Amino acid sequence: MRILLLASFLLVASFHANRFAQDTVPRGWQRIDAEGYFVFYLPSSMKLRSTKRCEECAWGSTYADERIQLHATYTSWNEGPSAEYLSRQPEYHRQIMEIGGKKVKIESWRSSELPAGLAYFAEARFYGDDGKLVARLSASCKLPSDVDTARQIFRTVGSFKR
Repeated sequence: MRILLLASFLLVASFHANRFAQDTVPRGWQRIDAEGYFVFYLPSSMKLRSTKRCEECAWGSTYADERIQLHATYTSWNEGPSAEYLSRQPEYHRQIMEIGGKKVKIESWRSSELPAGLAYFAEARFYGDDGKLVARLSASCKLPSDVDTARQIFRTVGSFKR
């Protein structure tokens, strides 16, 4: 009887966890399967632009529309801007949270150094249970509202390879 009760509880909990992940996906967004490494969703306006990736990356692709360029990778290569650089950037924000069962560090800032008028930047770094990087999504954006869209994209990430 206890086993049946426990199994029922786990089934209900699983349903609610999966439902929560689906509730965060806006209607009409497209599902991106990163070759089985993880899954995320994008606005329908964003199209695949490149499958180039770094040597250290198991998977990587770039998607873009007229407002956002998003580069997504499955990688343990954890290089990025220094804390000193980020502290000098206008509108710098940092947030630690959990998404898709992974610890995530999300950073965003405004910069005058990005090409093609994409002056805003947002990045999400997903970490495994061992504290090592497993995936990174980086977005170059036109406007602050596009950074909000990038953060919404980050919140759709899940179904990580075990």
